[in-house]
Amino acid sequence: MIAPVRKREPNHAEVRAASFGTNRPGTLPPMSRVDHFPSTHATWIDAQLTIIDEAGAGASAGNAAHRSLARYLMERYREPLRAYVVGSGLRELGEPDELVAGFFAHLLATPDSLMRWRTSGLQLRRWLMHGMAFHGRSLRTDAARNRERGSLDALAAAGAEPAHTDDGVHAFDRAWALALVNEAHRLAHAECVERGLLDEYEVFRLHVGEGLAYAVIAPRTGRTTQQCANATRRVGVMLRDALRELLRGECVPAGDLDATLAEVQRLVGGA
Repeated sequence: MIAPVRKREPNHAEVRAASFGTNRPGTLPPMSRVDHFPSTHATWIDAQLTIIDEAGAGASAGNAAHRSLARYLMERYREPLRAYVVGSGLRELGEPDELVAGFFAHLLATPDSLMRWRTSGLQLRRWLMHGMAFHGRSLRTDAARNRERGSLDALAAAGAEPAHTDDGVHAFDRAWALALVNEAHRLAHAECVERGLLDEYEVFRLHVGEGLAYAVIAPRTGRTTQQCANATRRVGVMLRDALRELLRGECVPAGDLDATLAEVQRLVGGA
């Protein structure tokens, strides 16, 4: 009989590079040949934009999709954009939270800018970071209110890239990676709940999150050390699959997924 273990939601604030979950901390597990998460998850952002596009201005379905998408972007990108402001020259323009709130208020007032991102060819994180920089440039030059929209339009149309400081870019990327891994943890945990694998998630958490050896975990969970290793590997694959789906949803090309996963691991590890 498996000994009772303490169940809890994953502590996402403690995420580290090792949290990708393998037998060897700090490395990603082998790529699974089966996606545990439906492909519809990867295209959720695009699906909301399609609803907005097809429903037309003012339609209830389009408005609901716009609100859902706005809420998602603010939750996912508030902290990365705040980190970017703090790490760049934009911090001279005012309080970081107020600057980010102002950027979101402009960006998300209508779906127009997000519809242009869809065809811009830029990954979502870079497009938002560039947009924040252009927003700051507009504020710095005390341009007219509609100049901000003009800057974002120019970005989408011409592929322009504003100047960024290295510190600001790194702060943004690290905060983005942490938010992404946190969400992947949530999805992997939810899949374990759905599949009745919470015991395996607990083994994963004890080994990866708390750094306990399998020899310590095994008697606590009524498993062999090999069973503990297998459980950690399975949950690690779920986590990596979740990350791949999240990256697809942000328009990372299929050919760049492995390199971007390695970048995420490096950023979460503090490099």
